[in-house]
Amino acid sequence: MTDQNVPKNLADPLSEALAGGLKDEAVQATEKALAAGVDPLALIQQVVVPTLTEVGQRFEDLDIFLPELMAAGEAGNACSKVIEDALVKSGGQVQSRGVIILGTVKGDIHDIGKNIVASLFKAHGYKVIDVGKDVSAATFIESAEENNADVIAASALMSITRAGCREIADLLSELQLEDEYKFIIGGGSTDQEYADEIGANGYAFTASGGVDLVNTLLQ
Repeated sequence: MTDQNVPKNLADPLSEALAGGLKDEAVQATEKALAAGVDPLALIQQVVVPTLTEVGQRFEDLDIFLPELMAAGEAGNACSKVIEDALVKSGGQVQSRGVIILGTVKGDIHDIGKNIVASLFKAHGYKVIDVGKDVSAATFIESAEENNADVIAASALMSITRAGCREIADLLSELQLEDEYKFIIGGGSTDQEYADEIGANGYAFTASGGVDLVNTLLQ
């Protein structure tokens, strides 16, 4: 955690642009803050994460709708890229809190929710390996092995595809890897009862809930 406070005249424009889903303006505000000597990590911790968290809460409270949430997530991703580039140039790096393999299960081609979750995980300091949609259980686990992952997160929107979550849990058990990774699920066809049934480590109803769940599991 950095001790530097981001000046209000630099923090507010960035926060407003992020909340409004204005990607170009958010990038410009980020670049202006960095040019003024603001610590890149302070920008992430004090502006990007709190703003995107608040946007997620507003979505859950039905104050805003999916397009606004997605736009804010895209703006957040663009800002994070600028900040990461600045850190690399200065010889530093964003300290990753963990590696998450994220994807939508086999047979399911819906990925809006997954993409929103990815944005929030990245904003909170996690490295996200997005394996995409319609992904087999084997691909989830192969990616986890290749990337030394901490968490496997699978999404299933449709009831006819949620069995893909069970396939991942079963394959982890078959390969005796259930203790190597935390396995969590989400999406419209899943719930805590189903997570318990297949032996997953947790379930999250919302994107921000997914971040909270991973934070707890990796403590």
